[in-house]
Amino acid sequence: MACRETYAAIWLCQKVYPINFASKHKEMLGHAKLLLERGYIAINPRFHKLVTSLRTAVDNEGSLDKQLTSYSDILDAFRMSLQNYYFKEER
Repeated sequence: MACRETYAAIWLCQKVYPINFASKHKEMLGHAKLLLERGYIAINPRFHKLVTSLRTAVDNEGSLDKQLTSYSDILDAFRMSLQNYYFKEER
């Protein structure tokens, strides 16, 4: 039975999938950038740390420069949260 049908605690139904930043970090940064540039994502200003992180993010040959980026951990969490969002390429 699904969690909704049994009203189980949400943590009993969640699955954790590991993400290897060593091999996926460039792809994740590019994906987040593309979604933001095309206007698929709107961020409420109350998430000021995320907004600051995005504004201070420095792309160094496809990799995020964590020394120059404020709140880089929040940006990492944001990139991970976008992993299951895709769109069809416009031709």
